[in-house]
Amino acid sequence: MSGKNGRMEGDAERDPSEVVLPLTHPVDVARLVESDGLTFDLMPEADERSKVAAFLAVDGVRDFSFRGALSSRAGGWSLEGRLTAIIVQTCVVTLEPVESAVDVEVTRLWLPNLEVPEGGDLELDADADSAPEPLSREIDLAVPMLEALALEIDPFPRAADAEHGAKDYAPVGAEPLTQEAMRPFAGLAALKARMAGDRSDPDDDRNGNEES
Repeated sequence: MSGKNGRMEGDAERDPSEVVLPLTHPVDVARLVESDGLTFDLMPEADERSKVAAFLAVDGVRDFSFRGALSSRAGGWSLEGRLTAIIVQTCVVTLEPVESAVDVEVTRLWLPNLEVPEGGDLELDADADSAPEPLSREIDLAVPMLEALALEIDPFPRAADAEHGAKDYAPVGAEPLTQEAMRPFAGLAALKARMAGDRSDPDDDRNGNEES
């Protein structure tokens, strides 16, 4: 699996088409037609996982895999896959490491000559978790993989024994890590819309992503 250096800038207004992903895995649609589909098993290596963690502003990503298949459907291509990973973050209360397991089903549908109807709304496919997307010469499997992972990130991770409330904890001499300081993480759920080209802002409090 080939990777590519880069990360998303913190500017919330940046054109999503300019976002440089931390890794890519393009699939040639012409070859898909020739082979009548494709099964995939992506397991990013350590350096790629580090780039993904920096891109998503988390401490680490482990046991990361994306498995599934691309098959022809409705004149286009359908993806059905399963994403698993361990996301490592810092507790907003105690500053201790927090691990969360991710295990989600991912579906996508790409259609040729897709036109957005007047009003800008596309009808959701019954078996997809998002609207159909325009089909181009390549399908980058890294895009749905990163979208699905980003949507599973907790913007305010807490250790199991962390107290709820207004207390802030920090090592001696360090600034407390407050919820206000953690607000940039709330914007991670918007990654899917931004990479898909949706210019709407689902979170008015978003401050952008910062490197961890």
